[in-house]
Amino acid sequence: MSEYDELKSMTVPKTMVIKLLDFILGKGENVCRDFLILLKDDDVNEFSPELREWIKTVDTSGNISASGGSNVFSPTIIGSTAKAITMNMTAPSGISNVPTNCQKPVRDCEKRENGSRSIQDYQKFLKDNTSRLVQKVKNIDPIIDDLKFLHNESIANVRANPTCQKKMRELLDCVNCESLAKDLVDALFEHEKSLMKEMRY
Repeated sequence: MSEYDELKSMTVPKTMVIKLLDFILGKGENVCRDFLILLKDDDVNEFSPELREWIKTVDTSGNISASGGSNVFSPTIIGSTAKAITMNMTAPSGISNVPTNCQKPVRDCEKRENGSRSIQDYQKFLKDNTSRLVQKVKNIDPIIDDLKFLHNESIANVRANPTCQKKMRELLDCVNCESLAKDLVDALFEHEKSLMKEMRY
């Protein structure tokens, strides 16, 4: 049954909306953003004035960037005006040799030898290493447990496979966005340390 037919066969509106959102979320971040942009169209959204007003406050631009090896972790803030943030970096008085390339101290919880933080594109890393991961990952169940944002249906499909290799292949097929790819790589570093260290060299 197609996704459309499945939605049309439902009679409870709330269940239909939840299923529609599950379908959209399962298709990745870009499809979610496109759906929100579609809802902003007055022709699509002519019957619900409340939704039309709310959707105007949703930022779908996603233009967040960093340079020099920096990472940006930023939620989209709804109903707020975007403003520049200025940070003055000064040293306490009396210090003459201020380093120009400051690094924050690494906390114990952030330490990972050549860990996932050195990977720039998690989806590419997983794609490039698919065959090795499928063949070598043996500790698959704790990895699945760590993937909090994976849909229950996807988890059930992965667990239904009889071998570790088939489970891993199915799990890699479920990874359809960068954030889920990062979660999977983090879980691999947690539960398959030696394999991941070997793959980084």
